[in-house]
Amino acid sequence: MNERERELERVTELWRMFRRGREYQSSKGLSRILPLCVRFYEGDQWAPPTKNTRNLPRPVVNFTKMICRSKKSAILSTPQRILYRSYDSAVDTARLNSFAEYIQKELGQDELDRRGIDCAVKKGTYIYHYYWDKDARGLKGRAGGALRGELLEPLNVFFSDPTETDEQKQAWILIATRESVETVRSMCRQQSERDAVTADSFSDPYGHTEAEGEGLVTVLTRYFRRNGEVFAERATKSVCLGEPFPITPDPVRFRRSLDKEDPARAALPEEAEGKKEEAKARRTRATLYPVVVGSYESREGCIYGLGEVEGIIPNQRAVNFNLAMMLLSAQENGWGKYVVQKDALRGQVITNEPGQVLTDHTPGGGGIRRLSDHSLPAAPMQIVEALTQLTRTVTGASEVMTGEVLSSGMSGAAIAQLQSQALQPVEELRRAFCKVKEKQGEVLAQFFRLYYTDTPYPAGEGGDTYRYDVFDSAPFREAELEVTVEAVGGTNSSAAGDISALDVALKSGAISLTTYFELYPKDALSNRREIIAAIEREKAVQKNVEIPYGGLS
Repeated sequence: MNERERELERVTELWRMFRRGREYQSSKGLSRILPLCVRFYEGDQWAPPTKNTRNLPRPVVNFTKMICRSKKSAILSTPQRILYRSYDSAVDTARLNSFAEYIQKELGQDELDRRGIDCAVKKGTYIYHYYWDKDARGLKGRAGGALRGELLEPLNVFFSDPTETDEQKQAWILIATRESVETVRSMCRQQSERDAVTADSFSDPYGHTEAEGEGLVTVLTRYFRRNGEVFAERATKSVCLGEPFPITPDPVRFRRSLDKEDPARAALPEEAEGKKEEAKARRTRATLYPVVVGSYESREGCIYGLGEVEGIIPNQRAVNFNLAMMLLSAQENGWGKYVVQKDALRGQVITNEPGQVLTDHTPGGGGIRRLSDHSLPAAPMQIVEALTQLTRTVTGASEVMTGEVLSSGMSGAAIAQLQSQALQPVEELRRAFCKVKEKQGEVLAQFFRLYYTDTPYPAGEGGDTYRYDVFDSAPFREAELEVTVEAVGGTNSSAAGDISALDVALKSGAISLTTYFELYPKDALSNRREIIAAIEREKAVQKNVEIPYGGLS
């Protein structure tokens, strides 16, 4: 078998995996349900009109979006931070944690998390993909470029065993993307391969249409392991885009450099040779897929999760339909109906205008009469209210959780207790999100070990300037790291609590007025520096010391 035949066989195999993955999604109903969930979240909750429903009003009371936003806000209300700890007391992980915090800011991890949870409540699954972008500008590491992350569409990610919920146990992970023809052609090695790359059609389950003239082609990227090391390969429907390659940067040169760093390792006794090779493999090879899969709620026997919207759709449809029937009844009975005998009006038009006078031209009168009005039935509205309330109750998005209705006669402690109990169902979702963050930490640690050495980075603020530190992955390459996720600084809405605590401390005399404003939440006070400078000037005036307007240095 020649090289061209081998490439065609690889392309055929990749597309077989792609088709098999789509068939599985279709068999589980995901390719139909997920687009429907997105439509309902966005308010597109009515099917195309039929012959019997073309005159039916189409109201939308989108409590689906309200419930999803409440759940999303509750999950994200407490910021989470990835922390590394080492079982070896000699390994100082403070620098690693500082470096990890900076890198996550650089690649926009907070925004990825926000979009991820947004995707989770709608589609049930959110998938992160981390990669080294050679063209990006970032910290100077072992290789040119920067670490980047993206959120993948769940319907475009396929697994060797979709019933296995641990992505790291998969034999392979396949990602389908749409890329420009020119970009893909630049990846080809020969002119014949470039000519074979042409724009193709793509069946988008969400119904999105691509702009004409863009020239996009479907590219499949597959991650797999070879002798425990993660490799990647890419192909279109017609050509392979190079040979499979390890995601470890320049592995041969990297391994040689590590041997030079620690030449004494070559003198290990023979019985320790196995542990030596195992440790060296961990230090020098990428063994984790750079893909992290999270589920909003688990779907039985499936790696794809279950979202919030899927279970609400029938109730949302029932509410909309009952409201539509009420509106139709109001339209048909809102204006009075008349029975008019022949020639009674003689060209007059009944407009229902207030004060309108009609002349009855029938002999003896009685040729114009109004039919009695029918009152609107109360049952549909009662059904709407009951369905809405029951839906909010079973989904955990009650008025207590969202803070809409609280009794004025209740104490603050009682209200806080009620809200705490109402948020209990969300705690499970938060814990699931923390587990996903831990998996993120393991994947990021792999990139830190392999791609960064002697890297200067901003470690924190020092007045109006940044304080720089240097990160080197060498001390952590053989360390066994434990990844934990902890809450950072209370909640995103804790400014009121911080201010209340500062008020108590100031009144008790525990802190000065200057300290009070220095610790005041930055997002709650726009002119904090000016206030502190004014306090310093007042103090200086009281001491008969003249200082410049800008404050003390």
